[in-house]
Formats: sequence, structure tokens, C-alpha cells
Amino acid sequence: MRPNWLTAGAIRLGLLSLFVVLTAMVRGHLSHRSAGWLLLAGALFVVTAAALFALATQRVALALPLLEGPRRLTDAVLLVLRRIGLPLVGLAFFLVWTFVYIGIWWVHPHDAFRGLEPHPRFADFFYTAVSTAFISPPGDIVAHSRGARAGTIIEMLTAFALVTAYAGSFFEVRRERPAG
Repeated sequence: MRPNWLTAGAIRLGLLSLFVVLTAMVRGHLSHRSAGWLLLAGALFVVTAAALFALATQRVALALPLLEGPRRLTDAVLLVLRRIGLPLVGLAFFLVWTFVYIGIWWVHPHDAFRGLEPHPRFADFFYTAVSTAFISPPGDIVAHSRGARAGTIIEMLTAFALVTAYAGSFFEVRRERPAG
């Protein structure tokens, strides 16, 4: 039996916090070659996770009663996201952007970012992704190339859009149709 104050959301947030701490403690440094292999592994993981998400969404959509077409799919996606929980969705978002930044660095290791060691750690890119997601890019690792700058802007825009969409899902703001 768990105490009443220990909710599933609190457990997920604790797991996310634990993952952040463990990621920050990883000591291994990336070489250009290891970054390429890590990108390949990350891409395979994203494809697998997307396929599992699609299967779960399809399963939920088929079980939803009385809904048709796009509304059924939208409700199924939101239901699956709520079951996963905001902290784990946030973790997925941070990891995707971590791999985007590793990819940008892999393409232009000497020009993409300022403030990185010649062989940066995975944790450096994770730190950049998490900080940038909160519309506060780190001051010690700076996007320098046009690609890195574009990536940080796109991450900030998508993070803001996700937060507002999540908040909007609670209020279900809809336009009123004029009568007659």
C-alpha cells in the first residue's frame, strides 16, 4: 500500500528526476564516431517508440465508443498521452532534442556549439535540451552555427506549443458557432 499523497504523477516525476540525475552523472565522452553510432541507436529507438505509440493509440481508438473519424483519433492520442504521463512525455521530448543536438554536433563538431569540450558528454547535450525546452538556453553551451541556432529556436517553439496544448486540453476552449 502506498500513501495517499504518493500519486502516480508524483512517481513519474520522481522517475524523471532520477533519470536527469543519472544522465548528468554519465562520465563517458563522445567521439565523432561514437556520436554517429549513438545517433543510429537513437533513431532506431524513436522509430520503435513511435510504432508502439501508434499501436497503443489504434487500440484505444477502437475501444472508444460513439466517436467518429478525426475526433476518435484525437481523443485516443490524448488518452494515451495522459496514461503515459506528462513527466515521461517530457522525458521523450528532452531525449529527442538531445539526439537532435548530438546530430548537429556530429555534422559540424567544431562549429555547432561553443563551450563544449572537444569530446563532449551525452549529459552536455541533455542539459542543453532540457534548459532550452524551458525557454532558457544555457549560457555555458551556446549554439553557434546556423543549424544549432535554428534547432534551439525550433525546440523553444515546440516546447511552448506543447505546454499550451497541454494546458488547453484541460479547458477545452472551443469557438461558438453563430446561431442560424
